[in-house]
Amino acid sequence: MINAVAAEGLLLRKRMAPVVIGIAWILMVVGFAFVVPYIIYSVLDPSDTSRGELLDILLPNAVAATSLSSYPLFGGAIMLILGVLVTGSEYRWGTWTARLSQGPGRVQVLLAKVAVGAIATTVIAAAAAVAAVISSAVIGAVEGRSADWPSIGAMAGSLGSAALISAAWMSVGAALGVIFRGTTVALAAGLLWTLALENALSGLAGILPGLEPVRYVLLSSASGSLVGGMGAPTQGNGGTPGVVDYLSTPAACFVLVAYIVLSTTVAAILIRRRDIS
Repeated sequence: MINAVAAEGLLLRKRMAPVVIGIAWILMVVGFAFVVPYIIYSVLDPSDTSRGELLDILLPNAVAATSLSSYPLFGGAIMLILGVLVTGSEYRWGTWTARLSQGPGRVQVLLAKVAVGAIATTVIAAAAAVAAVISSAVIGAVEGRSADWPSIGAMAGSLGSAALISAAWMSVGAALGVIFRGTTVALAAGLLWTLALENALSGLAGILPGLEPVRYVLLSSASGSLVGGMGAPTQGNGGTPGVVDYLSTPAACFVLVAYIVLSTTVAAILIRRRDIS
């Protein structure tokens, strides 16, 4: 298994997808979580009470929650794309046959791909966290505020939550790549479900009480609840879209882990039973 992980790690490092996706996500975190809100803060009337509240979430003492708040909606979709590319690209390039004929069994190769994908998403999450810290420090310096940083525990919790959310979305993308044997349909289905249908179901659950239990098993709801549990303002309180409080923090973690296990299991069963050519 170690050799399989090493081989998949080398393969992923030779491809540009993780680099491109990582850079894109870092730019999105810096842009949407810090630059755009700061521009809005700059143009607001000084007498507007919301101006001070907006600045508070951009300063270093709130960076742990602010850097995490983009993951439920935007970050999840980005990591899902990476997961699709991890497995689906092998079908598009026709390299599954060569890969499986030279090394471990199918399930081991699939597990290695998911493990390497999870490592890649963790590295991306760590890089995004560093970029968020730098952005927040710059804003604090420009505004002449003292650098009151969160505790190490808060920063570690933020990074761990980002890594778990990223791994869950990536694993779903990896499973879709196997299910649809490619990237195009897998990306379309994954993004349609996560960005459109899940939000529609969540909205309907707020209107129809009978659908409320559906909220508890949605990937976006679990991601948003974990972020809300880490201190980020919820969408209902003026926070980032996607941040909610439907689940407790332990329950949200359980749902996310369940998605990782279920997605990996489905992908492993399919790749073991189906012909690959």
